[in-house]
Amino acid sequence: MKNALFVSQSVIQFLVGLGAVICGAMLIAVPTGTLLQMYPDMLKGTPFTDFLVPGMILFLVIGIGQLVGGILTLRKHLLSGYLGAVLGFGLMIWIFVQVNMIGGRNILQYSYFTVGIIETALAFLIQDHL
Repeated sequence: MKNALFVSQSVIQFLVGLGAVICGAMLIAVPTGTLLQMYPDMLKGTPFTDFLVPGMILFLVIGIGQLVGGILTLRKHLLSGYLGAVLGFGLMIWIFVQVNMIGGRNILQYSYFTVGIIETALAFLIQDHL
């Protein structure tokens, strides 16, 4: 059971991190968002005129953060439970802000919010096993 918790958490973190790094890099490379079929008019009413800053946050905070979390969780680092909780909450906050700023236009937004809940729950279980 203990190993399954760590493996499950690290798989989630690696998949979320990889997706965030790729999408964040695409938004940084082309800030209009067209590579991801997103357009600047989606940002109407937000503090952003293009997707450069959101792309940088996605790449660095969600992407790199989740990948580092995945490595630490796989190594069963003493902080892997705490970091998993922070990353899970961070993912939920990211999606919550995104939905409130541009609207809930895609099932992936709600799927990633659910993944954040699962990641956070696993983090608490992992912390109990350290």
